[in-house]
Amino acid sequence: MPKNEIAIRFYVAGFVILALLSVVAAGSVVPVHLETLPLVDVFAFFALALSLELAEYRLSTGDARGSIAFIVHMGTTVSFGPIPAVIVTATSLVIAGTLNRREWLKNLFNVAQTVLSLCIGFLLYYALGGTVPAISFDSSAAPYLAIVLTFFAINSCAVSGAISISDGRRFVDVWFGNTWSLIVYDLIAGALGLGVAILYGELGMKGFLAVVLPIVFLRHTYLINLQLQSTNRELLDLMVKAIEARDPYTSGHSQRVSEMARVIAQEMGLSYLDVGNVSTAALLHDVGKIHEEFAPLLRKEDRLTEDERILMESHPDRGADLVGTITRLRGDVERMIRHHHENFDGSGYPGRMAGLDIPLGSRIIMVADTTDAMTTDRPYRNALPFEQVVREFDRYAGSQFDPDIVEVFKKSTVARRLVAARVIGQKQGPGEHPKKRLKLSER
Repeated sequence: MPKNEIAIRFYVAGFVILALLSVVAAGSVVPVHLETLPLVDVFAFFALALSLELAEYRLSTGDARGSIAFIVHMGTTVSFGPIPAVIVTATSLVIAGTLNRREWLKNLFNVAQTVLSLCIGFLLYYALGGTVPAISFDSSAAPYLAIVLTFFAINSCAVSGAISISDGRRFVDVWFGNTWSLIVYDLIAGALGLGVAILYGELGMKGFLAVVLPIVFLRHTYLINLQLQSTNRELLDLMVKAIEARDPYTSGHSQRVSEMARVIAQEMGLSYLDVGNVSTAALLHDVGKIHEEFAPLLRKEDRLTEDERILMESHPDRGADLVGTITRLRGDVERMIRHHHENFDGSGYPGRMAGLDIPLGSRIIMVADTTDAMTTDRPYRNALPFEQVVREFDRYAGSQFDPDIVEVFKKSTVARRLVAARVIGQKQGPGEHPKKRLKLSER
């Protein structure tokens, strides 16, 4: 059994134990009284929770999925107490997970971390003066906020931790990727749970039914936001593939450069947002070549003439100008693309910038771009292994490359794995040409 799978099993077991303890603690504070519990109403809450769980959506990072059933889970907690809420939550999650063909371990984890989040949140709610059922917005708003904040803190950290362990990714990157863009929606949706409880308390099932439509609308808003993010990235990928289709040696090049640049940026400890910007700039670093005049240059096998070289060296500016027309990419991403061919000693182009004056993202892309050039089979040489790539970087560190970034690359086990996978994945070429030297990123 792989090491990360063993770690995941222990991780899930820990949450199961914590969830059981939290249920006992919450149940001892507000015990359930079956003789006064409106079972039909509880079933209505369950039916809505199950419907929302069955309509789950995919999150941005890893294989994680989400739903807005937590609105009903929270509403059930402050309407009927923690034990009915646990029953509604656990049963709806198990049934939905089974029908959606979720693996049993993922299903168990989902139930455990959701129940733990609800029960800990309820204990804080009750400690701050919250009542069951919730009486009014004025008296319940502040205590209910504890449920919302606690639920999302535990839930987001638990899910991100599981993905981090399973995929070997940094926790903070996973958390930001799955949580940051939806945090406002989540907080608003969480507050709606109190509305469910208050309207149900005042109007019974009529009040409950009155909030079903807003919940469905909110789910639609969630999906639109996620689809927009996915569509934007897919459009960028499509544009990059259209450019690379002109050159048989660059198929997948930009995606690989983007992946390597992300790894280096993460190894350097950059923030989640900065890592994302570097990765996006790396994906689009050659977008300037989409202009028609570059097509014959990309197909040409002979050495470029002086005029052709000058034209080719205009592609960073052309690409940056193009990317700058997109509001979200204007600024940092635009500058990284414009200067990704600047050499550390000032001999690059287009601005003859040197040293730390070159944007950090551009210096990272230079290393990632050159790595892919060296590890791609060419007619005149085979792909270079990691050790030879490192020797070439050492040779040009301080002239073409930032020495600090070279050191980060050399020490990165993830970068080593990516290079090895790239080299092994290609067919053997005809051998290295004895007169061809890498200087060092090709076209």
